[in-house]
Amino acid sequence: MAGRFFATGGTDSESSTESSDEEITTKANLGAIRRTQYTFSDDEEEKRVVRPEKEKRYDEIKEVIQSLKNSVKIKDVAKVQTCFDGLQKVFLKAKAVIDKEPETPRFYIRALMELEDFVKELWEDKDAKAKLNKVNSKALAGLKQKVKKYNKDFEKAIETYRANPVESEDDADEEDKDDPERSDSGDEAEPAPVKKEKDASKSKPKTEGESDSDDSMDWDMTESSSSSSEAEEGTGTTYHYTADYFLKRDKNVQESKTRKRREERIRKPIAPDDDDEDWETVTRPGKQMTIQDRTKMLFGKDVEVGHDVIKRKRDEFMINRGKKTTDRTQTIDNLRLLLQVSRHSGMGVGLELLLLKDVIETTFDISGVTSCMKTDVWESCLEDMSTLVTLLEENPAVVLDSTIPEEEVNFKTTERAYKIRGSLLTFIEHLDEEFTKILQATDAHATDFVTKLQGEKTVADFIHRVQLYVERKFGDSRPDLLCRIYIRTIEHAYYKIDRAYYGQSNASILFAEDGESPVKEAGEEESSYALMTRLTKFIYNASDVPDIGRIRTRAMLCHIYHHSIHDRWYQARDLMLMSHLQEAIQFADVLTMILYNRALVQLGMCAFRHGMIKDAHDALVDIQSSGRSKELLAQGLLARHDRTPEQEKLERRRQIPFHTHINLELMECVYLTSAMLHEIPYMTAAKREGRRRIISKSFHHQLKFHEKQPLIGPPESMREHVVAAAHAMEKGNWKACRDFITSIKVWDLFLNVEHVKEMLTTKIQEESLRTYIFAYSEIYDCLSLQCLVEMFELPLQTVHSLVSKMIFREELMASLDEPTQTVVIHHVSPNKMQCQALLLADKLNTLADQNEEMMKLKRAGPWDSQGGGGGAPFRQQRQMKHNSQRRQTQTRA
Repeated sequence: MAGRFFATGGTDSESSTESSDEEITTKANLGAIRRTQYTFSDDEEEKRVVRPEKEKRYDEIKEVIQSLKNSVKIKDVAKVQTCFDGLQKVFLKAKAVIDKEPETPRFYIRALMELEDFVKELWEDKDAKAKLNKVNSKALAGLKQKVKKYNKDFEKAIETYRANPVESEDDADEEDKDDPERSDSGDEAEPAPVKKEKDASKSKPKTEGESDSDDSMDWDMTESSSSSSEAEEGTGTTYHYTADYFLKRDKNVQESKTRKRREERIRKPIAPDDDDEDWETVTRPGKQMTIQDRTKMLFGKDVEVGHDVIKRKRDEFMINRGKKTTDRTQTIDNLRLLLQVSRHSGMGVGLELLLLKDVIETTFDISGVTSCMKTDVWESCLEDMSTLVTLLEENPAVVLDSTIPEEEVNFKTTERAYKIRGSLLTFIEHLDEEFTKILQATDAHATDFVTKLQGEKTVADFIHRVQLYVERKFGDSRPDLLCRIYIRTIEHAYYKIDRAYYGQSNASILFAEDGESPVKEAGEEESSYALMTRLTKFIYNASDVPDIGRIRTRAMLCHIYHHSIHDRWYQARDLMLMSHLQEAIQFADVLTMILYNRALVQLGMCAFRHGMIKDAHDALVDIQSSGRSKELLAQGLLARHDRTPEQEKLERRRQIPFHTHINLELMECVYLTSAMLHEIPYMTAAKREGRRRIISKSFHHQLKFHEKQPLIGPPESMREHVVAAAHAMEKGNWKACRDFITSIKVWDLFLNVEHVKEMLTTKIQEESLRTYIFAYSEIYDCLSLQCLVEMFELPLQTVHSLVSKMIFREELMASLDEPTQTVVIHHVSPNKMQCQALLLADKLNTLADQNEEMMKLKRAGPWDSQGGGGGAPFRQQRQMKHNSQRRQTQTRA
């Protein structure tokens, strides 16, 4: 039976194949004997083969490269990425051996080059990318970055290989493994079958590129033994097992034959067979087909293409557009084909606009509610919209409006104006939202985010282009369209700082009239100040516009935000107070509440830069004390167990892009510093009166946490610096307090950081002076103003003003002696009944706070309860009532 599966190796000449039967029998017997010895030699001890380290490492690399090539062939990108990671590991493992060589192995360089070409080709082939599944599509983006980064170290070697792609012996071995036709019969691990008897009349003449040796013959070992035996018995062919298989061959001769055979195959093309005449070359559809061929393929051969035919095809595609089984990518291709046919046939702008509008609408269907468009799809959609706007600009008579009735739609005749039913502004809004979702789905700390963020200027410029078109087309006759496009322009400009005049906090900026640019000169473009003023004023005055309430609220909040980041404190504050937004914000939608919180935070930081410490504290306390500032500003999600997956998806959709974030550490630093300057003097006064007055719970929490530490070392974090500064202020050491505060690095995020530090130094001196007077007023009978001037390095007028205010507010029981420039302290302590009255007033104030919080919880949702409902005005009213009650009690005393 063995003779049916094995055959003798072919001889080097034609005469050797015609040997006698005796020679065949002798060789067969000899082969059987040696085969028996080989088969039943299990008892003999196997010899251990010692392989060099270089050979072992190279074989490991080649195995991974082979697996990588197999994955590339089937375009399994996820498997390719896994193999590429494994290839890097085995190469790093073999680094010690490779460093001893003069250069990196050529087969490794070749594998990197082929992988780079594969990724580049697949990335540029949009059709192939669209057919990838979700796993492979995601893996392709990561693989592109990894290959680009890894190949930088081998860039010169790859360029050298591209310039001279001469195959090395290692490359030859790899090709032999990939292509069974190139492998040599002498290297096979199994005996090679050879036909001994062959009909000369049926033999095929050899071509010029074929070899007569047994090494060049092509064997097929994939058939089963039973089928081979039946075929051999049916044809009368006899197979014998020879001893030539076990003969040792010269490796150098074998490799030379392999290289020679490959070079001949490269230089001389394979001669075509006789059967090749029955085949014809077929071009790939959609790549090399002419427009006429594509038209026949879509409509048929004898159909005359016209407006009605294209309209019917278009309706057929649009009817199936919303079905689940419809391939949206194929629908877009079909609509683009109709668009190309209409352009080629010259059927007019009306039909072209209609089909282009359908292409854009279908493209938006690709992305779901939570998922975002791919970047290339979004860019393609932007190009289509740019073409649409270009057609509208070149044809002013064409009308594209969603209010056009169906019976008035005209895309055929040129006798009257083309009218297409559609909304250009809806496309703009959808395109802007898709761009926001692309940024939300991108890692903000990766380089890919910076690349995608460059499209923000493209979107802003495109919106400005549409704005100019709408202004020219409709003027003031369509305020609804103008308000919709204006709010889009505002939302792309309100968070951007105009560095041309930022920081010039003088009268020309702080008190500039509406509509005027403080630094605008002749010939310059419209500044952001003038742009925001002009657009928001139009929205404020607009009426009879759908959803104008929400548009006006968002425009006003954006205007306040823009004033705040440019240090126009009084304009931003007056706009917030006159709008009464804090009274009705709880009834707004969530996105508008988020914008309100952002505007409130920037308003507080603007007040801080102007030295309005109390206003800054009141603006930031609601956001910062909640412990959910990240969520309230839509800059991230906290881990919560009560949130369902649907709620989490909804929250993630509300997150704002990273480039519009407010720095949370800077906001917290401003809040804690304001609380320190506002809280420390009253804490000192409260200790003297024997009662506690808590203004900022968050600041007191930091103080308690610091006091519980077993070992207090030098401050390191921002919070530790503020706490250390607070303890220094309690002792009246204003210089140490100043050093701790000004050494915080987060202040560098302010553009006018030097001005901020100077303001902080002045405020620390003043509040340290107040703290010193509260702490030691019971010890002294009188204080010299000149002595206070020298201790705190303040002007005499400032010291005199501070002491007078303290006396006027009844914070200090004293009087000023002008001739001697001294403060005479009146040692008057309240009696027991007065102390009880003060304690009762504090408890009533606390009870009022709790009742108001409960009313807000009952009246509004969770967003309002966490600071979205404007608690600062109520807090100011309560503080005023409490101060008046306290003054009355002390006056009676």
